[in-house]
Amino acid sequence: MRILHVLSGLHAAGIEALALQLIGHSPEGVQAELLNTNRQAQEQAPAFAALQHIGKLTALHQWSSCDGPRLAWRSFRLCRRRRPDALLIYPCNRPMLWLALGARLAGVRRMAVHLGNTAPSDPAGRRVWQRLLLWFQRLGVVAVPCTHAIADSLHPLPPALRLGPVISNGCDVAAIADRAEAARCCRPAGDARRVLMVARLDPIKDQATLLRAFAAARAPGWQLQLVGEGPDRARLEALASGLGLDPAQVFLGRRSDIPELLGQSDLFAFSTTPSEGFGIVLIEAMAAGLPIIASDVPACREVLVDGAAGELLPPVDVGAWVGQLQSLMVFADERKALSTKARSHAFYYDIRTTAERWCRLLASRSKV
Repeated sequence: MRILHVLSGLHAAGIEALALQLIGHSPEGVQAELLNTNRQAQEQAPAFAALQHIGKLTALHQWSSCDGPRLAWRSFRLCRRRRPDALLIYPCNRPMLWLALGARLAGVRRMAVHLGNTAPSDPAGRRVWQRLLLWFQRLGVVAVPCTHAIADSLHPLPPALRLGPVISNGCDVAAIADRAEAARCCRPAGDARRVLMVARLDPIKDQATLLRAFAAARAPGWQLQLVGEGPDRARLEALASGLGLDPAQVFLGRRSDIPELLGQSDLFAFSTTPSEGFGIVLIEAMAAGLPIIASDVPACREVLVDGAAGELLPPVDVGAWVGQLQSLMVFADERKALSTKARSHAFYYDIRTTAERWCRLLASRSKV
């Protein structure tokens, strides 16, 4: 089976990371090609080139950005030429409708779109999303949420709309565990203790609550490190400065060595908002065996199995976060207990299982 994976830019973000993992762990007999509809975004180009080098990615098609009938025409021509058996579309937006139209006219009948974020909470915004998914459905594209929280956010569904099965995101659990452990073993004696958060710096996340809580709970010998880039960086750096934290030490920017950073940390914190779709770094932290605290929002609650794999804290409640941080900074046995919980649930999210589920869905003889 030949699957054409579709992205609108090779950004350093969640859906691109998922595409890298799914392509890199495609089951035997599955060929993967990638279409990038926005060649201006190339942050992850080296990672996809590496997949080409080892033969996991058989072709990379890159276009300048376009929309409407031109996008449909390009999609039609590509699909007629390459004859993919299925399309896996990662961005869920209006331009991808045109791309799906072109693919369908070219004869592609097995298509799916990944749903990685919750629908807007207001009824009007939710109806816009529902209409978008109805149009995808009319083109034969099944909408596949990565959490039940995302599926629930779309309810009540219009009578005609049907969602696909929930397929959780995944990561290479064993590889992350090995890399994190190697980094952990290399930590020097007397190394500072670290609280780590990995997330894009944008309004969907909530690094501000973690910054405020850490500043209030700060214990000697502990550091806070925030990995990621995004439009909120200047605002968050100003907040950190105002709280007496050094932005140069706190903000690490975009990094490619996440497993090693996890191995060099002592606590993973994930402060986010109800708009969170999955939080793939949560499962990476689980794989690394880190104790986890996270906002008690639907996506985190689901990924952390209602608190069985990590501690859930009220979102935006700085006081609650301060109390939990202070306790975990002092008591190593509490950190160890949370670490054991996280590690015991990690293999549920192994990327091989995720890739197999996607391939089974796309290989189905029924129209999707």
